[in-house]
Amino acid sequence: MANKQDVTRRDFLQRLSVVGIAGLGAGSLVSACGGGSGEEGGSSSGSASQSSGQSSGGGPQTVTLHPKGNQMKYKETEFEVPSDTEIELVFENTASSPSMQHNVLVLNEPPEQDIFKEVGQAGVKAGSSNEYTPDHPAVLAGTDISKPGETVSVTFTTPSEPGEYGYVCTYPGHWATMQGTMIVA
Repeated sequence: MANKQDVTRRDFLQRLSVVGIAGLGAGSLVSACGGGSGEEGGSSSGSASQSSGQSSGGGPQTVTLHPKGNQMKYKETEFEVPSDTEIELVFENTASSPSMQHNVLVLNEPPEQDIFKEVGQAGVKAGSSNEYTPDHPAVLAGTDISKPGETVSVTFTTPSEPGEYGYVCTYPGHWATMQGTMIVA
């Protein structure tokens, strides 16, 4: 039942930011509600933490992702965002193993194994000097590689067409299991 409660809270917070109440203190509400202790333990809804991130200047909405411990998996396997909206995607690498370097590439394609494999293999060919980010038509946006303890981010505009879009880590060997879905509403 915890997942249902988290989804309800997430929907409520998203509606607040869409209506524009963020400027009236919802940013504080989002920060206060987002806490949770213990990155490694307890139950997790598998959804990304989100905040309106909007100030009176109209900044982007923020979505934060993490690795699942020292595994080649994202802790948050999906997140929902409005269509045609500026998003700051933040990746906080909370892993402790030096081999757990990660990035996040958001795709303009549905989350399917064929495209994850194609982009993942192209990322390996692109190499470390390109942050394992290939020049590929399916790549909408991508963060740099983050080592354990580092935080990276990228700002982009979500697709105007509602649907499900994949995201994947292209550090060598990670694409096969480190995947997620961006739901554009």
